[in-house]
Amino acid sequence: MRGLYLVLLTALLCYDHALSLRCYVCTGIQGMDQCHVLPCGGGSNVCYKGDLVTTLTNGQQTKVHHGSCAPSCEAASEAMQLVANSVQNPLISRTEVQGLSCCERDLCNGVTRAGRSLWALAGGLLLSLGPTLLWALL
Repeated sequence: MRGLYLVLLTALLCYDHALSLRCYVCTGIQGMDQCHVLPCGGGSNVCYKGDLVTTLTNGQQTKVHHGSCAPSCEAASEAMQLVANSVQNPLISRTEVQGLSCCERDLCNGVTRAGRSLWALAGGLLLSLGPTLLWALL
């Protein structure tokens, strides 16, 4: 009986953490593969990702990825705009936000992984079962 109470206590203590949204967090990186997972706070309802494109005075552009949790997509847009406006350097002519997108599921703001399409699944299944089927026919 004491073990049941311990399990229930553990479940109740982890309840808030289990229900919290998890997002990829990326701050000023070149590739989305360098992001890490962060459980969002209670007020965060969306994950977001976007690019900050900086144009130098010589016309050269650099792109860095940002992503995190936010209470709303509007708040995410404001946060990205704040970061873009805070860049102060005489060599930079402008910084703008591009490709901002928001979503409401766990880890939905990451890069699309290979093998998630139906064709990739069918191809993998055929390759794994192909030799067995061929052997059965011979």
